[in-house]
Amino acid sequence: MRKSLMLLFVIAAVASAFGREIRGKVVGENASPLDYVNVVLYSDSTYVTGTVTDSDGDFSISVDADVNLTVRVSFVGYETIYMPVTPSGNLGVVRLAPSAVKLGEVTVKATRQSTTMKGNALVTDIEGSPLAIAGTASDVLARIPMVVDNGGTLEVFGKGAPEIYINGRKVNDLQELAQLNSLDMKTVSVITNPGAAYAANVKSVILIRTKPPKGDGISGTIRTDNGFQHYFRTGNSIDLKYRTRGLELFANYGWWYGDNRDDRSNEMSTTTSKGTYNQAFRTVGRQSYNDMTGKIGFSYMFNDRHSIGAYYQNSCNRHHLTGFIPSKVWQNGNLLDRYNSDVNNKSTALPRHNANLYYSGSAGKFSIDFNADYLWYKNRELSLSDEFSEEGEGRTVNTMSTVRNRMFAEKLVVSHPLWRGMIQVGEEYSDTRTTNTFTADITEVPDADNRVDESNMAAFLHIAQQLGRFNIGVGLRYEHVKFDYYDMGRLRDGQSKTYDNIFPSLDVAVNVGAVRMALNYSGKTVRPGYGQLDGAVSYINRLTFETGNPYLRPTKMQTVEYMAQWRRFFAQLSYTYVKDGVYHVTEPYGADGEATIIRTANLDHRHYFQAFAGGQFNVGVWQPRVNVGVMKQWLTLPVHGEPMSMNTPGFLFQWQNVVHLPFDIWLNVDAQLMTPSWDNNMKLSNTPWYVNAKLYKGFLKNAFSVTLDVKDLFNSSQKDAVMYNDAVRIVQKNFSSGRSVMLTLQYRFNTTRDRYRGAGAGNSEKSRF
Repeated sequence: MRKSLMLLFVIAAVASAFGREIRGKVVGENASPLDYVNVVLYSDSTYVTGTVTDSDGDFSISVDADVNLTVRVSFVGYETIYMPVTPSGNLGVVRLAPSAVKLGEVTVKATRQSTTMKGNALVTDIEGSPLAIAGTASDVLARIPMVVDNGGTLEVFGKGAPEIYINGRKVNDLQELAQLNSLDMKTVSVITNPGAAYAANVKSVILIRTKPPKGDGISGTIRTDNGFQHYFRTGNSIDLKYRTRGLELFANYGWWYGDNRDDRSNEMSTTTSKGTYNQAFRTVGRQSYNDMTGKIGFSYMFNDRHSIGAYYQNSCNRHHLTGFIPSKVWQNGNLLDRYNSDVNNKSTALPRHNANLYYSGSAGKFSIDFNADYLWYKNRELSLSDEFSEEGEGRTVNTMSTVRNRMFAEKLVVSHPLWRGMIQVGEEYSDTRTTNTFTADITEVPDADNRVDESNMAAFLHIAQQLGRFNIGVGLRYEHVKFDYYDMGRLRDGQSKTYDNIFPSLDVAVNVGAVRMALNYSGKTVRPGYGQLDGAVSYINRLTFETGNPYLRPTKMQTVEYMAQWRRFFAQLSYTYVKDGVYHVTEPYGADGEATIIRTANLDHRHYFQAFAGGQFNVGVWQPRVNVGVMKQWLTLPVHGEPMSMNTPGFLFQWQNVVHLPFDIWLNVDAQLMTPSWDNNMKLSNTPWYVNAKLYKGFLKNAFSVTLDVKDLFNSSQKDAVMYNDAVRIVQKNFSSGRSVMLTLQYRFNTTRDRYRGAGAGNSEKSRF
C-alpha cells in the first residue's frame, strides 16, 4: 500500500511539471457557496476540459496546454458567466446572479438537465425542477433515478435500504423525511458504492442538501395528512425555528395514528422421516399504531468558520395487533387437524432517547467535523394466542419479550487540501449493548435471556486528486470489532468473536467529450443485525417457529461498478461477489418433526450483477422519465436432495411523468413494474406493478399547498414469494390492500433552512437496531 501511494504521488508530480492549474470559488446570493456548478474551459471555441464545484463552491482544473483560455461558469437559475483565465490561473471568487423565469417560488426550465454525474455519485437538482413541488423529501426520493419504492420502503436499486443524510446529518427517523419540504431541497446525490469515509457495512448512501438559509425571526411548517388505506390514517407535524444572528433554536413534534390491514396466506411443505407434512394457514389482522416524536435543539454559528449544536429527541410507539389464523395440516395427503387461533399482540417502545452533539469548523486550511451520539430505547411486546383444535386439545399461549438497546458513538473527520485535491482522515468509535429477555408458557419454546456487547473502532483515509481529465480517489478503512455474546448471564466464548479488517476503495472519473464516466471498487462487510443474531425461539403458531443464529458470520462483499452519462441519459453496471451472506432456512422442528422452524444462516457465496439505465425528456408541458434495470444472481442450492438453479434475472421498468396543467396545477403519474426475480433462496413469484397519481396546487406563493395523492391506483402491488429449502418449501401470498388516498394540507411561514450541521456518529450501528 505504501508503494502504491508513493507511485500515485510520483505520477502526480510528473504531471504537474507539464500542467497548469485553474482554480476558484463560485458563490451565489448572500455569498453562499454553490456546489455542482458547471465550470468549463475553452480555447477559442474548442472545448478543453471541465469540472463541477464541490460542496464549498471550490473548483480546480488541471490543463496541459499553456494557451489563452476562457472559462464558462453556469448553473441553473443563475446567469452564465464567461471570463478569461488569468496567467496565474487563480480566478478568485466568482459571483453568479440569480436569473430564470419564476413560477411562484419554483424556478422551472423546460430544457434543463436535472440529473448529472459527479465522481461516483448521481446528482439530481431539485431546486428549479418540477421535483421542487413534489411534496416532501419522501416524495422526492421516490422519483430519483436509482431509487425504488418497494412497497412503501425506499431502496437503492440492488443495494437495499440506504443511509440518508440531510446536510451531512444522518437521518435516524424516516419520519423526518416527511417533515422536510421539497421546496427547501437543493440537490439529492445517490452513491451506490460508498468509499472509506462510510462504515464498511454501508452499501448505498443518499445525500440531501437544502437551500441556503435566509432571514432571522420565527419560521415554521404545519402539515397534516389524512386519508385511507383500507382504514383511516392521519399524520400531523409542526416544525418551528427561531433565528437571531448566529443562534438558531428549533423544535418539532409529529403524531401518526391509524390502522394497517394484514392479509396473507402461507403454505408449507415439510419432508421428514415420517413422510410429508403440508400446512396451510392464513393471517388476517388489523394493526393500530399510535406514534409520537418530539425534538428540541439549538445551533450557534460563531462565524463562517465555527459552528456548534445539540439536540435531544424522544419518541414513543404503541402498536396493537388483533387477528385470527385459521390453519390446516395434512400428513402424506391425509388431513390431520384444523386449528383456529385468535391473536392479540401489544408492542410498546417507550421511551426512545436520542441525543446528538456536534462541532463543525476550520482552522487555517483544516476542516474539522466532530459528532457524538447517544441512543437508548426499550421495546416490550406481549403476545396472546388462543388456539382451538378440531381433533386435539385447545390451548392458550402467552409470550413476553423485552428488548433494550443502548449505544454511544463518536466520529471525527479532518480534511485538508493536498496538491490538486484533498486528503481526508478520520476515526469512528461506537459501543453498543442489546439485551433480549423472552418467556413463554409452553414447553416447545424455551425462555431466553441474551445479551450482545459490541465495540467498533475504525480509522480511515481518503485521498482525492485531479490529474488532467482524471479525478482519482484512493481510500482505506480499518475496523476493529469486538463482539461478546452472553446467554443467561454467561459469556459464550464460541459465539464471541473479534474482527480486524482492512477495506480498500478506489474511484476514477473522467470526461471524454460529452461523456462522463466513473469506475470504482470497494470492499465491504455487513455484520448481522441484532435480531438476526438473537437465539431466542419465537412462537408463530403450534406448527411454525422462528429464531436467529448467534453463530452468524459477517458478510463480505467485493464490488466493481461502472457509471456513464451522455447528455440526458445515464447507465450503471455493477458486479458483486458476496461471501457468507445471511439468508433464511427452514427445518423440521420438535420431537416428531411435524413443526417447522425458520432461522438465519450463512450462505457460502454468490455472484450478483445489476444494470440500470435511464433518460429524461421534455415535450412542452410534459416531462417524462424512463428507467430500466436488471438484477441477476448466480446461485445453486439443494432442494429435496437435488441441485436447483436460482438464476432467473429480474427486470424493473419505471415510467415517471410530470405535466404542468392550467391554473398552475401539477400532475404526477408514475408507473413501476418488477418481473419475478431471485434474492438468495427467495423468489418473487408474481409481477407486481403499480400506478401512482398526484395533483398539487400551491397558493400564496406556495406558502399554502394542497396535495391529493393516490398510490397503487389499481391495487396491483401485492408481492407473492416462494422460499425454497432442502426439506421445506414456503409459498406466501399477499392479499393486503396497497391502494391509498391521502389529502395533504401544508402551511409554511418565513421558512428557512436548518443550520444544524451535525452528521451523527455510529450511524451503521443505529441501522442494526
